[in-house]
Amino acid sequence: MSTVHPRQRCYLDHAAATPILPEVAEAMQEAAAVYGNPSSPHAAGREARHLLEETRERIIAALGGSCSGPRRDQLLLTSGATEANQMAIAGLTAGGDTHAPLLYSARDHAGTSAAARQLAAAGRRVIQLPLDANSLLDPTPLSDAAEGVLSTTLACSQTGTLDDVAALAAAFPQLLIHVDAVQAVGRVPVRPAAMAASSLALAAHKLGGPRGIGGLFLRGATRIAPLLPGSQERGLRGGTEPVALAVGFAVAVEHAVKRQAEEAQRLAGLRDRCERALVEAARSAGVEAVVIGEGAARLPHISVVALPGRNRQATVMAADLAGICLASGTACSSGSSEPSPALVAAGLPSSLIDSAIRLSLGWSTTAEDISRATQAFQTHLFCRRA
Repeated sequence: MSTVHPRQRCYLDHAAATPILPEVAEAMQEAAAVYGNPSSPHAAGREARHLLEETRERIIAALGGSCSGPRRDQLLLTSGATEANQMAIAGLTAGGDTHAPLLYSARDHAGTSAAARQLAAAGRRVIQLPLDANSLLDPTPLSDAAEGVLSTTLACSQTGTLDDVAALAAAFPQLLIHVDAVQAVGRVPVRPAAMAASSLALAAHKLGGPRGIGGLFLRGATRIAPLLPGSQERGLRGGTEPVALAVGFAVAVEHAVKRQAEEAQRLAGLRDRCERALVEAARSAGVEAVVIGEGAARLPHISVVALPGRNRQATVMAADLAGICLASGTACSSGSSEPSPALVAAGLPSSLIDSAIRLSLGWSTTAEDISRATQAFQTHLFCRRA
């Protein structure tokens, strides 16, 4: 366990979860006064319903969607992106020809992979797509799919690399496309219409919003079968809606989208500085350092560095003792000894796969944090081999 005081920690794991923005916390506190159940017909319930629907429309509008007209977009509130991804996959593949495949890849979230396995066990044709050395989709097998559902990840949390979903949609218009955009919102422009995506998964806690809430954006005429039937969320997702969490979600999305260009530039600068410091500290100690996906289009806030010869989990533990919060993979699989599925599927050497660590920055990351991390890299992380 780290002996560093929390105020002295350098938190470089924003891809797993971010601190709550002050304006999000304030908005949620105000919304907590609206205590009625949104499904209740009385005045308190109607007040909650009004706030909930207003909040829903704010998120849709922030993503460039339409809140009116016969082809208006929808936003279903979920417990997070895991549920949103699984709702999309189950809902878009429900019924129809079981030979129309679900296509996905190893870089997708663990919940997506679990949904794919469940569909395969139920008799649905499922195809895992290959990845190139930068963990980007190899679209070759898509040409053989006359129809089906493609579940893909706009920004890979395991490498930070970005794929061109719009190009995939243009090349394969016969496919319904679901996009996991969890890491992308607020870091790169995200517009479901521009990507021709049928659906989009979101999560508030990656944006400075609260834990426990996410969303499934459904574009235009997209229709899905319910994953969790109930009277709420237009009959597609049962359960009383958390109004205060939804308000915090909306504020986080609006903040992220409004400041996207400015924040992306700031984070990219800090990422590059942190990356250089880690690489230089490693090499000065005689340890090779390789930045994964360095030549590809990348998210501004994620860096994955391999240190051949060092165990990734031991490196993360050593960093923790020095007061630096890093990751050896995604938060959902960080307790596992298994390596990153995306790196494995990309065909990278085992020396890189077994030693890769992830650094990720966010709204609260400052230049001072990077300076503290740099000092720790130099004096603690590479003082001895893990």
